[in-house]
Amino acid sequence: MMKQTSIRKVKSADRTLDLLETLARSANGMTASEISNALSIPKSSLFHLLGTLDERGYVSVDAEGRHRIGPAVSRLVAAGGPEVTLLSAVERALDGLRDAINESCSFNVEKGDEVEVVATRAGRNALTYTMQVGDLAPLYAVSAGKVLLAQKDRDWLDAYLARIRFESFTPNTIQSHERLMREIERSRAEGFGFVDEEYTPGIVGLGAAVRVAGRAIGAINVAMPSPRYNPQKASLIRQHLRKAVSLVESQVNEAGPAA
Repeated sequence: MMKQTSIRKVKSADRTLDLLETLARSANGMTASEISNALSIPKSSLFHLLGTLDERGYVSVDAEGRHRIGPAVSRLVAAGGPEVTLLSAVERALDGLRDAINESCSFNVEKGDEVEVVATRAGRNALTYTMQVGDLAPLYAVSAGKVLLAQKDRDWLDAYLARIRFESFTPNTIQSHERLMREIERSRAEGFGFVDEEYTPGIVGLGAAVRVAGRAIGAINVAMPSPRYNPQKASLIRQHLRKAVSLVESQVNEAGPAA
């Protein structure tokens, strides 16, 4: 009789998978202390594990120190089969949005006090603005960031305003709490974030939040050279941004936990 060889488990791999599975079940994210207590992982070991996963995009952390599943997990799931996932739904929506308005667009998620581009499509005009996966920008300086700030409650915003230091990227960049709060209120009222050459000279942006299960999980934005921006183009972009957001939200909500 052939002797069956037992497979030895790797402790570090077990910890990594336990951590990801625990975060996947958490609706509001978890602090490092909460993870350490839940999984009995020493904080010194957890610090290095979270750092590696954050660097690789498998975990993201917000400004309050709460950790969540990162965009790299969605990319792995999308590569494994035809199931509807957040990333695959986003990419279909971006394809449709870019084709409808012929301008560059992207999907962005929070990463600390910044937004990160996790999927993008470039417009086909001779003069266009290109966004790259992995690009980071401050929440206050770009349209996706402004509309995500508009989803936050007052306590979160108070803490955010207390810690940020405005950097001047262009003459139009927001430089005061008062102006930022006016922009946040405008985004809440209109349902869109807007920037006018505030992060990149010559570039105008519009963004709309994507919400799943009552929580903003990211934002889709459009960026274009300012000479092509006018009231008619703005109306067209808003119309198709709404469609793109609705497409992602409906497909991800229908897919349920697998998304």
